Amino acid sequence: MVTIKDIAREAGVSPSTVSRVLSGKAKISPETTRRVMEAIEKLGYIPNASAKSLVMKKAYSVGIFMPRKLEQALTSTFFDQVVSGICSYINNTEYEIVLSIVPPEKEKESLERLIKSKKVDGFILLTSRINDYAIKYLRNLKFPFVLIGSPDKDKDYVNWVDNDNKKAAFDATEYLIRLGHIQIGFLGGMENLVLTQDRLSGYKSALSKYKIPVENQYIMFTEFDEQSSYEKAKQMLMLPDRPTAVVCIDEVVAYALIRACRELDLKVGYDVSVIGFNESIFSKLSSPRLTTINTNVFYLGYYAAEMLIKELEEPYKTYKRLIVQHSIVEGETCRAI
Repeated sequence: MVTIKDIAREAGVSPSTVSRVLSGKAKISPETTRRVMEAIEKLGYIPNASAKSLVMKKAYSVGIFMPRKLEQALTSTFFDQVVSGICSYINNTEYEIVLSIVPPEKEKESLERLIKSKKVDGFILLTSRINDYAIKYLRNLKFPFVLIGSPDKDKDYVNWVDNDNKKAAFDATEYLIRLGHIQIGFLGGMENLVLTQDRLSGYKSALSKYKIPVENQYIMFTEFDEQSSYEKAKQMLMLPDRPTAVVCIDEVVAYALIRACRELDLKVGYDVSVIGFNESIFSKLSSPRLTTINTNVFYLGYYAAEMLIKELEEPYKTYKRLIVQHSIVEGETCRAI
C-alpha cells in the first residue's frame, strides 16, 4: 500500500509537505505542488478515511443523533424514511455516518463522548423538544448541527428543516370537518415534543375556525410506540360519547387505533374515520389503505444532510431554515357522515 512517505520520497519532499499539499490549506509553491501531485498519480495513492482525517483534522463523519428509546425509534416509519434521505445525500460525499440512538437519560454523556472523541464533525438531530438539551449544548459549543424539526425558541439561530406542522394538522382536521365530522379526536406523541405541540395547535385552530369546541377528553398523548398508542386509542374509543374521527400524529399511532377499532368491533372508515401522517409503503399496502398526510420525510432527511455538509465545507454566514411541503393522500379510512 502506498503511503505518504512513499509520495514524499518520489517527489523529493518531506512527508509533512505532502500532508500540507493534501490539506489544500497551506501555502506551497506551485512547483512543489506539481511534483507531489505527479507522484500521487504515478504511484496511485488513495488516502484512506483515517489518514485523511489526520491530515485535515476532520473526522469526515456526521452523527445522526436521536435521544429516544430504541424500540420507539425503530418501530417508527419516520425513522427509516428520514435516515434513508440522509444516507442518500451523504453517500455521495466523502463523509460517513455515525448513528446514535440513546435513551434520553444518557443523552448528555453520549453527546459529550462523541464530541470529545472527535468522531464526528457535525450532527443531524432527529427530534426537537421543549427546552431541548442537545440544541442548547451544541449551540453553546458552537458545534455544527442541523435540526430536523423546528426549535421551540431562537428559531433564527439554528439551522433546521421541517414541515409546517401546524398547517399540516390544520389540513388533516379540516379534511375531516368537511366530511361532516365534529367529534374529532387527537392522538399525539410525547407532550414535550415540538412536533406534538405544533400539530395539536393546528388541530385546535381548525376546530376554532369552524366554531367546534375543543373537547379535552378527545385529546390524548402516546409514547410513539405501538402498545401505548393502542392503549390510548382504546381508551378514546371507549368514551361514552366517542369521537367519529381521529387525527393520529403518525402511522404507528394510526395503525394502533385501527387495531383498537377492530377489537371493539368498530369498522374503520364507517364507524370511525382515521387520518395519519408520514405516508410510507405501509399506508399503501394496508387494508383499508390509510388516509394520510404525506410529509415527504425522505426529503426532510435529504435536505438536512445537504444543509449540514454545506455548513461543514463552508460555514454559513446566516442560519438556514427550510420548510418541506406536505399533501393529503386519500385512502379508505375516512368517509363523509
